[in-house]
Amino acid sequence: MWRMAFDIGGTFTDFVLAGVGEAPRFLKIASTPNDPSVAVIAGFDKLLTDAGISASSISTVLHATTVATNAIIERKGRPTALVTTAGFRDVLLIGRQKRYETYDLHMDKPPPLVARRNVLEVTERVGPNGEIEEPIDLVSLNAMVDTLAESDIESVAVSLLHAYANPTHEHIIKDALQARLPNLLVSLSSTISPKFREYERTSTTVANAYVRPIVADYISKLQSTLSKRGVENEMFIMHSAGGLISTTIAIEEPIRIVESGPAAGVLMSALVGTEANEKSIITFDMGGTTAKLGAVDNGIPAITPTFEVDPIRYRAGSGLPINVPAIELLEIGAGGGSIARAEFGVIHIGPESAGADPGPIC
Repeated sequence: MWRMAFDIGGTFTDFVLAGVGEAPRFLKIASTPNDPSVAVIAGFDKLLTDAGISASSISTVLHATTVATNAIIERKGRPTALVTTAGFRDVLLIGRQKRYETYDLHMDKPPPLVARRNVLEVTERVGPNGEIEEPIDLVSLNAMVDTLAESDIESVAVSLLHAYANPTHEHIIKDALQARLPNLLVSLSSTISPKFREYERTSTTVANAYVRPIVADYISKLQSTLSKRGVENEMFIMHSAGGLISTTIAIEEPIRIVESGPAAGVLMSALVGTEANEKSIITFDMGGTTAKLGAVDNGIPAITPTFEVDPIRYRAGSGLPINVPAIELLEIGAGGGSIARAEFGVIHIGPESAGADPGPIC
């Protein structure tokens, strides 16, 4: 019985092949950003050849990735729109009143993943207890669908006021969109993050929609390619809290794998620490695009119910809030392949990365 695990980063793809009673085999090759499955299959075939086994001998395939988080940090997601309740178009721009730098008059905020021109409103209102105060207006609904039909939008986030208490209107919008635009990917806040607080729920749903086309394309292609190679079992993907989910869930809710790769690194560090009889440790994981710090307390990685992506100057409250459980990390957009440039006489590094093509300079 053999197990294959691989991690796709923006710069390198790493593999481990382990069999019962066999020494584990390791491999690192350059990633292929335009099609991550190319690097996976190249490494997969090489390890199988070196081990002298067939693909049908693989009983388990495990996968961790930083594709989703890199897409957010580098702002390389697909064209995305947000549909919200009329009057709440600027939820993402306003954010929270609390400032992460109280006395900084020039404080920056991370740019939203959706441009304001792509935030569309529908007239409706649901109360905080789930009561429908104003039925959804079909004229505004049809106008919204018409606007999206004439655009290049590939994915839509739907986040209506108090939808966590009653998702009826969100499902009406989803049905209308899929009836007219069957290829459009639709993410509902009542499914992705059914919690109160409009800003955090909307941010989480938008992030899910933003990375969904990329994640869906590469996971589907990976699963298909592995199946053609003779792998009979489904691939499982590590989620941000350190567990495993199916490819179906990862495609529908990719926000749950945003910290997939970093989570795997912290879990491994916890195991190494335990073997070294060190139960309280700080972990450090640098890739080509990002660097991550984690903490292990008494042998157990710290888990947080929410986290932030792309914080500014590493300050709490400065990043994009994500309302899903995750191993607690401090993540910055600077890695081994980060691009340095001069702006207004000051050196800036990242978040853009050279990735695997053209790759780091050394």
